[in-house]
Amino acid sequence: MNCYVCNMVVDHEDFCPVCGADVRAYRHIIRACDEAYNDGLRRAKMRDLSGAIESLNRALRFNKRHIDSRNLLGLVYYEFGEPVLAMREWVISKNFSPKNNRADLYLGKIAHGSGALKQLNTTVKKYNQAIEYCHQGNRDLAKIQLKKVITMNPRMVKARQLLALLHMQDGEWEQARRELHAAGKIDMSNPRTIEYMQEVKSVLNSDEKKKKKKKQQRNVTVDFREQSDAMVMPRQTLLETIDNMKGGIFNILIGGLIGLLVTVFLVVPTVRQNANSTAANALVSANEEAAGNASDIVALKAQIEDMSKRLEKYEGQADVKESYELLMRALSIMNSEEPEPGIAAAELDKVNKKLLDNEGKNTYDALVGIVDAAVADRYFSEGEEAFDKDDFATAIEDFRQVIKYDKTYGDGQAMFNLARSYQLSEDYKKAIKYFNKVIELFPDKRIAGQARYRLGQIPDEFKTEE
Repeated sequence: MNCYVCNMVVDHEDFCPVCGADVRAYRHIIRACDEAYNDGLRRAKMRDLSGAIESLNRALRFNKRHIDSRNLLGLVYYEFGEPVLAMREWVISKNFSPKNNRADLYLGKIAHGSGALKQLNTTVKKYNQAIEYCHQGNRDLAKIQLKKVITMNPRMVKARQLLALLHMQDGEWEQARRELHAAGKIDMSNPRTIEYMQEVKSVLNSDEKKKKKKKQQRNVTVDFREQSDAMVMPRQTLLETIDNMKGGIFNILIGGLIGLLVTVFLVVPTVRQNANSTAANALVSANEEAAGNASDIVALKAQIEDMSKRLEKYEGQADVKESYELLMRALSIMNSEEPEPGIAAAELDKVNKKLLDNEGKNTYDALVGIVDAAVADRYFSEGEEAFDKDDFATAIEDFRQVIKYDKTYGDGQAMFNLARSYQLSEDYKKAIKYFNKVIELFPDKRIAGQARYRLGQIPDEFKTEE
């Protein structure tokens, strides 16, 4: 142990042999810090991440410079799906101990990973947007965003918890159980996950009991026998059975014959008389109505002309019901287990926004933003893949689609990549055009400096022509 005043090594003495500082209380603090760190390490190995976070934070309260505790806490946060908190701990650790610190390794993997920082930033934005949708009451849109977050960061426990809570509010208990089960695999003793899971299990068990009870009620049979008493019917021969049935058969035949006679002689004449009377009355009414309608022909023509003019205003517009059905279909596609942004975008293109009410328009605008962002993400990924393969023609088409949906995508990264694709394709005029746009739209960003550097590589004769 080192003295907290002069940093000299102190073995078992109560006072520092160099500066004379009393180190008895400090020794207890260091011992408590080490115990908390060991407990956090044990809990982390058991995937009790919540308990590990609590123990490691306790260790850091005892000694904020305990590098092992801080680095391990960063790893636990990262495994918990909280890379921002993890990076915070590693940066603090690096500041306390700049040399030979494993925090450099952890930060380097994130910083130099393939789009890791960009993906991290996108994940945080989508999660915050999902919370905003929850405050607005748009649970379907919130679910879509949370599913994207989980796709990008499967270990983000709080995203799974929030998605499970939304499923619970909508009565989708089986989906909620699935999300909570996945969250439990990441952090086996998270209090919130356990609380939600208990609620889900209680509802599912209650539903299962109700189903069993209904099934038992359907399968109930009646037994007329009590204890050993039983009703014994005397046996009869076939002839005796027929003889006993003669009276019943004779009565049925007599009843049927009487009914037939009543129908022929009483019901049929009455029906005919009523039909003739009704037809005569209808003929008189029709004649009267025709005579009355003759005077209204001019008025009806005027109404027809007025309705025709109104219909012309709606020519080419979709029906209100159809627009809402298309909107709900697009929402369902994006809320499915495997969203298809392209198909959802095609459905939204058919929606007539003018026919929607205010709430429908808000939902439409929010869904268009989500779908456009998803389509832009897909084109950007495909463009980067084509660019890495030196397929610049395909990369140009993909990056053009990205800036079509969002010209500021990635703080200018998509537009810069488009300019680079043109540059490497030796289409210098278009390359200059898009490099200048990057500089114009993002003058204070790092990407503008990169665009200026790439402009300097283009031959001067193309610059003068431009």
